[in-house]
Amino acid sequence: MGLRLISLFVLAMIASCNPPADYALVGSAYVPAAHGDIEIEKIDQEQILVTLTLDHLAPPERIELGLTHYIVWFTPVGGLPMRQRALDYDAETQVGRASIPTSLREFELQVTAENSETPNQPSDLLVASQKVREN
Repeated sequence: MGLRLISLFVLAMIASCNPPADYALVGSAYVPAAHGDIEIEKIDQEQILVTLTLDHLAPPERIELGLTHYIVWFTPVGGLPMRQRALDYDAETQVGRASIPTSLREFELQVTAENSETPNQPSDLLVASQKVREN
């Protein structure tokens, strides 16, 4: 009886820790080898931290001449895409990373290849996308 009670207590403690959620991130036809993941961590009652990593991500200029950055966008349900930031990209390892706090709980995350670090809207060169829904 005592061991069962302790086991239930430990399981309840683990369940209440809010482990990060994971979403797969797969490259588009422009960069089919790219793949990675999105981790979601709860910061507080208002915000979550979205951390994404893309591996096997070719340099932007290999996709199309003149491209220089990979940009992360969040598009809320029924809304317009909102630029978040450029991926921290390492050309040697071909890995792109970003950590972005947000108050959005349901949105589409997109990564596009761009010729600027501050475009006003996403280009048609979609590198990867994933719908995110958190409670």
